[in-house]
Amino acid sequence: MVPKVVITDAEFSDISWEREFFAQHGVELLFPNSFVVEDVLPLLIDADAIVTNRCPITRQVIEQLRRCRVIVRYGVGVDNVDVETATEKGIIVCNVPDYSTDDVATHAVALLLCCWRKIHFGDAALKRGEWQRYTSIAPVYRTVGKTVGLFGFGRIGKRVSELLYPFGFKIIAYDPYLTEEEFLLHGAERVGFEDLLSRSDAISLHAPLTDETRGVFNREAFARMKRGVVFVNTARGGLVDEEALLWALDEGIVAAAGLDVFVNEPNPNPRLVQNPKVIATPHWAWYSEEAMWDLRRKVAEQVVQALKGERPTYAINWEDLVCR
Repeated sequence: MVPKVVITDAEFSDISWEREFFAQHGVELLFPNSFVVEDVLPLLIDADAIVTNRCPITRQVIEQLRRCRVIVRYGVGVDNVDVETATEKGIIVCNVPDYSTDDVATHAVALLLCCWRKIHFGDAALKRGEWQRYTSIAPVYRTVGKTVGLFGFGRIGKRVSELLYPFGFKIIAYDPYLTEEEFLLHGAERVGFEDLLSRSDAISLHAPLTDETRGVFNREAFARMKRGVVFVNTARGGLVDEEALLWALDEGIVAAAGLDVFVNEPNPNPRLVQNPKVIATPHWAWYSEEAMWDLRRKVAEQVVQALKGERPTYAINWEDLVCR
């Protein structure tokens, strides 16, 4: 029987490269291109491999899979895949953790600097036909000697630290899963979460969405920040209580926010994206032409590796499966 892979949905609609790649390896490809579970479930039940972008692969979905050997996510985070249930059923789960490190880090730094210099206020005023004096954005401070706090210090957090160094920022970072040496090697001071909140002039988020991190930036967290802080999120919208962020913007605790991710995508809270203190982009920090092709290639290669009985390059639950 010819193995079958289903790509539920993707950020691109032309899958001719994938179709040719899988055909060369004797794999049939189906592409319903929907992130609605009810639309794709009939195809998933007998699939040997599943590739997903936004479509939730929940416990209810996984329990109905008859032949699936691997689930691969188009991206870094796997918060839309029930990894625990997949592991219980003996299914490999993969992501692609390194395809867009530079791209997301660059986007985060761009948002941070635009917020820091309040570029969006001047741009909006000129588009309205207004030539405003500098006093309309005061105060703005030099970056030299100011502190940026990074919430999460993995691949992207480390790259952000490197990119910010030439601007004279002092970098502090919170990540309870890393050693002291990893912070020192990348020029950051290791701090606790409370210190990150109270000491940072700007905060940038680079952590995965888990039960532990969901909603961690709540009203209490914002209340502990410096007044006038810059807040950037290119990680996951669910890290932030968006009502709390709106409150912090209204109170002047957050002077400006740069957001690429939101709780409800692709329909974010209009009060947030239309707030004049917010620079918003529609979850495209990951994108460059190079990143997109890295992602597509690495996803397809992992599907074939799994179907051949090999260990996929980025199997996140491999050790748990081996120990079963």
